[in-house]
This record gives sequence, structure tokens and C-alpha cells, in this order.
Amino acid sequence: MKADFKHWFASLPAVPGMLACGHRQPNGKCLGHGDDKIYTAEKISRLLKQFAELHEPLAAAEFSPRWTTWAFEYGLLRFVPRPDKGLLMLLVSPETEAARELDRLAEEFLARPLK
Repeated sequence: MKADFKHWFASLPAVPGMLACGHRQPNGKCLGHGDDKIYTAEKISRLLKQFAELHEPLAAAEFSPRWTTWAFEYGLLRFVPRPDKGLLMLLVSPETEAARELDRLAEEFLARPLK
């Protein structure tokens, strides 16, 4: 993984309102940042794997949305898939800077080279 991408990903938890974030590399390896109580690295990895499995048939049928966002009472959960099978997950509190920046962060992820 490129140093620039690692630095960008490591900066995500500092965005006000970011509850957790995760990245699934094209080889299936997952990285996650959370509070280690509710949003553990294991839980983040499991979410990334489950979404990747859900997304695979959509991508194969060329029916893949650019990104997918679920709205819950206490947060927004966004998954951003890449053609190379990389995947970003962002979990943010509603009405925060992180929530307002979801589109920008997703665009940045899609534009950044991983290798």
C-alpha cells in the first residue's frame, strides 16, 4: 500500500464525528480504526467482508452503485467499492463534519492509488 494512502487513511479518525472507518484491500486484508469497545477491528473487518460478499454479484452484473449509504438513528454507514476490489467503510455520527464530508472522502478514496 502506498505511503500516501496509508497517511490519508490514518487521518480519517481525526475527522470530527467519525465513529469508525475500515479499508478492505483487494487481497481481502482489512484495516480498521474504531474505539476498540463498540467498533472493534474485528467488527469492522466482519462488516467489510459481509459487504464485499453482498457487492460481488452486483459488480459482476455491472449493476454496482458508486457507493452505498445506510442511515440509522445514530449514524450513517457508507461503503465505497473500487473496481480493483478495494473497499472503504465510513461510520459517522449524523449532522457532524464527518457526515457533511462523506462525499468528499468517498471521492478521495476512489481517486487515490493503493499501489
